[in-house]
Amino acid sequence: MRLLNDDLRELDLFSEASRSELAVIAKQLTRLKVKAGRVLVREGGIGNEFMIMVDGMAEVTQGGRSIATIGRGELVGEMALLQPFGSGRRNATVTAVTDAEIYAGSPSEFRRILEASPSVAARVHQLIASRKLVAETLVAA
Repeated sequence: MRLLNDDLRELDLFSEASRSELAVIAKQLTRLKVKAGRVLVREGGIGNEFMIMVDGMAEVTQGGRSIATIGRGELVGEMALLQPFGSGRRNATVTAVTDAEIYAGSPSEFRRILEASPSVAARVHQLIASRKLVAETLVAA
């Protein structure tokens, strides 16, 4: 049986985390299976969890328009969790297009992961910056 830490290390987000950081991270995550067609997050909803795609594919839509397809290792729902007091709203809808497996966690678990691993925190902030740039480009188009 594979250890969760080994699974995590294979994901880009956690590839630079130390063994002790991975142990803390693993305690914050719950692995779930979801069926194709399940909405993981809905645009405009309050951000109350984050997810990491482990297996499968999901479509990201904004205003009903498809803007991306995501897969293994992609982070979902993190932008809303970084708003003050967890008050952030979802800026897109993410729907599983295949049966999928995800890791999920609460806002407090997300904060513990960022606090436990500087390398993960840096990657999350880089990801958010790139997504904001893409969003600005889409709005301008």
